[in-house]
This record gives sequence, C-alpha cells and structure tokens, in this order.
Amino acid sequence: MQRKRVVIVGGGYAGVEALKVLATSESCDVVLIDQHPYHYLQTEAYELIANECSMTRVTIDLVALCMSYGEHVTYIKDTIREIDFQAKHIMGQNSGHAYDYLLVCTGSRTAYNGATEGLREYSHGVKTLLSALTFKQQFEQRLYQRMESEGGWCSEPFNIVIGGGGLSGVEIAAEMAYYIRVFHQDNTLTCDNIHIFLVIPHESVLEGMEPYLITQATKRLLKLGVKILNHSRITSVEEHVLILNQSEKICFDFMIFTGGIVASTITAGMDVPKNKKSQLIVDKYLAVSQYEGVFAAGDIAQLQDKEGKMLPPTAQSAEQSGRSAAVNIVALIEGKVMKPSNMKMRGVMIALGGNYASVSLLGWIRVSGIVGYMIKTVIMRGYRYLLHIQCVKGIEIMDKSKGHCRF
Repeated sequence: MQRKRVVIVGGGYAGVEALKVLATSESCDVVLIDQHPYHYLQTEAYELIANECSMTRVTIDLVALCMSYGEHVTYIKDTIREIDFQAKHIMGQNSGHAYDYLLVCTGSRTAYNGATEGLREYSHGVKTLLSALTFKQQFEQRLYQRMESEGGWCSEPFNIVIGGGGLSGVEIAAEMAYYIRVFHQDNTLTCDNIHIFLVIPHESVLEGMEPYLITQATKRLLKLGVKILNHSRITSVEEHVLILNQSEKICFDFMIFTGGIVASTITAGMDVPKNKKSQLIVDKYLAVSQYEGVFAAGDIAQLQDKEGKMLPPTAQSAEQSGRSAAVNIVALIEGKVMKPSNMKMRGVMIALGGNYASVSLLGWIRVSGIVGYMIKTVIMRGYRYLLHIQCVKGIEIMDKSKGHCRF
C-alpha cells in the first residue's frame, strides 16, 4: 500500500492527539504545521499568570515530539494563509504543501465583541502563551512600581478586572486571588489593598454547569475575596476604566477578558458551512463533507455528542475529536469503514486557587478541596508527563543526528 500524505494544521490538544494516532500508522506520512514550535497547555494558564509555575511547565516541544516518531513525521513552523481544497494544497506564509488528507485543528481565539469599544485595546487575553506572559510581566512590573512609589505601603487600590465567568475566568480569578493573599501574608511589605473583580452577565459563575460546581466555585471565590459582579455587561472600556451597564464605572490597573471564543481566522476564507462562532460544521465522522479528505477537530469545529448535544470547547473534547478524526483518516487510507465520533464530557475539573479544586467526574464523583486538587493534578500532570517522555525520545534522536532539526 502506498503511503498517503496527511497534513495536520495546528499543534493544540486536538492536533497533538491526532498526531499520536497517525504517527503510529504504517499507512501515512504525517506533517504537523503550526506557527509555534510548542504545544501550549492552555488549561494551565491560570498557574502561569499567577506565578505558580514557569513557562516550561506549560509547553511541549513539537519539534522533539514529531522527531520521536521517526522520519515519516515532520514538523514545519509556518502560518497557514490559504487552503485550495480542489487542488489539495495549502499555502503558508513561508511554504506550500500538498496533501492527500487534511486535518484542521487551528483552535480558537478570544471573542472580542467589536461593538464593545476599547475591549480589545485595553484588556488582555490568555489564549496564547505570549498574551499570558505579557500580562504576567506587566502585572508584576506595575505592582513593583506601585510599591516603590508608595514606599512599600500600597494605599491606593490596585484593581484587577476579569471579564467572563466561565471556566477560564473563574480559574484565573481564584488563582490570582490566592496568589495575592499569599503575597500579602509572606511579604514584609504592606500591600493588602489589591482587589479582584469578576464581571459576569449572568446570575452566577459557570453558567450552564451543574449546581455542585457553581456552588463550590462561588463559595471559594468569595472566601478568597473576589468581588463577583453579576448581571453586569461590559458597555465599553477606556484606558484603566471599565463601563458596566451603560453607567457604572470601575477603575482598574489590569483587565483580563475571557468572555467566550470564536474559531481561528483561517475559517474566514473557507467556503463551507459555519456556525455563528465561525466554527466549521462537520459530519458525524468529523469530516468537512463538502471536500474530499478534509477533517476538522478541536475548537475550530462544531462538536456534538452522539445525541446531537453541543459540546463545550474544552481540552477533553478537543482531544477526543482529534483522536476520532485521525482514526477515520487511517480507516479511509486502509479502505475500512469510518466510525461515527462518540464524544462525551467525562467531567469537569476546576482549579480554585492554591491546593484547592472542585471536581465532578463520571456523573458520581464530586469532591472539592485538596482531594479535588490532587485528582486534577494527577490527571493534568499525567498528560504532560507522557508527552514529555515521548519528547525525550525525540531529543535522543536529535543528539544522535548531531542536532540536525527539520523545519
């Protein structure tokens, strides 16, 4: 059987999971293309911006990962600009590539409402490693300047606003509140005038999730001193001033916006059905049925369970869809029957600052506190550890080939 060329665009959770399947198949050569040479563990972003871990803890080297599978797997650093579905060819900023099968896993971006003046200009996102690092560095620099200017006594309020009460917003608010509490307790400087505001348009945080998680998260946030502003809609944002519900003003030093997602910009040039979030409409096999050999997985696709219920854009849904799409690509190459995707939410784990988390798994496991934190830590670090072990193999291959890297 002649090997087919499979191109994966995007090295996020879906792309990496698909790579695991395709790289172990003897029926295809695999090319992974991403604009960054690392897989960003976005689920750990809250720890990074709260100074709980280093940059190396939230990244996986895609070069080493690809090299670990052998010569039939290649990583290419590029940004894809255009896809010619008829010619089965993709064009990047620096290169062009033909494909037999294409899997698009370019993820999503923060959904800045264009009608909300100043939102994009004056708030930070955390969807990318660069944006998370930028916020972290600027936050610490601003805090340092405030302490210096006031002789170590922070008499003026230092306000941090987080827009969006979903999973990301809640985790970031909790982790930063905990970080600030520890900073105040451990630091010899008096600086207890730091406030965190969580702005949500709904009645409660984690809208749509099960009551247990909502209750536990709300209790923890309030205990940490987070000020939850419910029924609050962002009208506009000025430099260091947030306008809520047309009239209420909150002065802030930093603002993070986590209010939803839209598909990556690559979908804009695709003449295929999309939903209101610009996500690609895929069939039950995760194929973009309008074009032969094209699949989509992760946040860029509208994902559903077998009952047709929409799945939230989480790491676990991205991983499951990436794996399912890859299995179906292999099936097509080998002349076998594709299998409908059978994705489902197995649970939710929410980090709530320090050694505290709320976990709901498999419909019956519900725990909070340090036990929840331990469960979440084991699962998340287990994911990274397995990828790290695979990367070590790639590094050994690099060393044997005297550091020759393929780009």
